[in-house]
Amino acid sequence: MAANPSNLPADTPIALTGVQETLLITLRAKYLDFYHPRPLLADRWAVAVLDHFGPRLRTPSGLPVPITLLRMRTRTIDEVTSAFLTRHRDAPVAVVHLACGLDARALRLREKCGVDVRWIDLDLPDVIDARRRMTAVLPEPPAVAGGGGKYAYNMVAADVTTTEWLEDLGADRPTLVIMEGLLMYLSVADAEALVQRLVDRFAPCGGEIVFDALSPLYAALQRRTVRRPGSFDVHVGYAAGSPADVLKLDKRLQLVKAYTVTDNPAVKLLGFWPRLALWLVSWIPYAGTMNRWMVFEM
Repeated sequence: MAANPSNLPADTPIALTGVQETLLITLRAKYLDFYHPRPLLADRWAVAVLDHFGPRLRTPSGLPVPITLLRMRTRTIDEVTSAFLTRHRDAPVAVVHLACGLDARALRLREKCGVDVRWIDLDLPDVIDARRRMTAVLPEPPAVAGGGGKYAYNMVAADVTTTEWLEDLGADRPTLVIMEGLLMYLSVADAEALVQRLVDRFAPCGGEIVFDALSPLYAALQRRTVRRPGSFDVHVGYAAGSPADVLKLDKRLQLVKAYTVTDNPAVKLLGFWPRLALWLVSWIPYAGTMNRWMVFEM
């Protein structure tokens, strides 16, 4: 794990290793989306981060994840989060974004927040340290926004496979847990244990979990890819063939919605050629289900 002492200058290049480095791919996807003729996110903070570091910030090639899928993934989870905040606009809620990376979701959705929102961005210590050092381009969301209301934002440095961080989080209100691009990099045992701990912690007050998962076949293909020279030093572990694989982890889980690569509503927002490509993919056995976005009530 790379060390990023907090006393380093704010513009010190980010030095991350292993799975942490994958956050640079998603950051690059948001950057490209901003300049796309049909942006799905229009994330100006991603542009600010990459423009700030310029060529000093290495954006690795690593895993062969199409940029379009990354744009769709973030858009889908933004929509789920926005809907959750809207439904609970008049009541206290919490959002816990695990493996937040350098994502600006808290900023993108700040105006969607209601009367009382507690937002937690959590990632490994090196990543949180990087976030804290770039507040000039990736600031904390404002405590007061146009809609007023009570808003508390915190960053937590922790490993999701440990338990202490979860015990320290409040569980007094409906909570949405976001796990974007996380579970596939955990072992099967760690991923399943994490889901079960989240349900144990937050089910009493209700809430939802939203995440993406690779199919077993796609996970196997990714494992072969990451063994090649020059690829990321990461392990692709957990995979889910269908929502049923998740539902069996805890009887308190209930499926709210699930999308595949080809039936995701975000497909309609894409240009002609990406839509055509995904239509062709839908005719290839197993290809259309290589990645799923799932929302569960707990």
